[in-house]
Amino acid sequence: MEYVYHGSSIGNLKVIKRNKSTHLKEWVYATPSIAVSMIFLSPLGNDLYYYLSGDGINYPIELVERKQGMFEKIFNCSGFVYKLNASNFKSGKTEWSAEVVSDKDELVVSYEYIENVYEKLQELSKEGVIKLYLYPDRPSHIPLDNSDLINKVIKWQKNGFNINKFFELYPELKEQFLIQSSKS
Repeated sequence: MEYVYHGSSIGNLKVIKRNKSTHLKEWVYATPSIAVSMIFLSPLGNDLYYYLSGDGINYPIELVERKQGMFEKIFNCSGFVYKLNASNFKSGKTEWSAEVVSDKDELVVSYEYIENVYEKLQELSKEGVIKLYLYPDRPSHIPLDNSDLINKVIKWQKNGFNINKFFELYPELKEQFLIQSSKS
């Protein structure tokens, strides 16, 4: 792999700087898949809004809308996909095979402006590059009630992250969350 890709809502960057995220490490995050990097162009999107799997290389990318209208809301935006030299990036540092990280700030090789992420994701779906599941359509391993989020949010809470957005988006899961978190 010669290049990896990093999505950002910020344009004209010359260097992608390390950032602390849910892994509590300062890394530059990237992916071997341009399609996956576009998903991260939205400043609103995260696991609470969608389920994302696959790496686009060994396994097909699946992007599942968790509630009706979420994709239009979070992906109705523009952004930049930055091409980075892959030499400093390592795989296997996170739980997701599509994610590679570098512990150094990374120089930008080139970038592409994406005018509307939602439209581009729909195009990639039609081309077979990515499988979009629009609510309520989803693979059988993702429950329609989104209860698969609970264990992930419990972990976030233990790591000191604010989880109020979870309760705002899924008030119907609050009681189940409280029961499960009291057991862990």
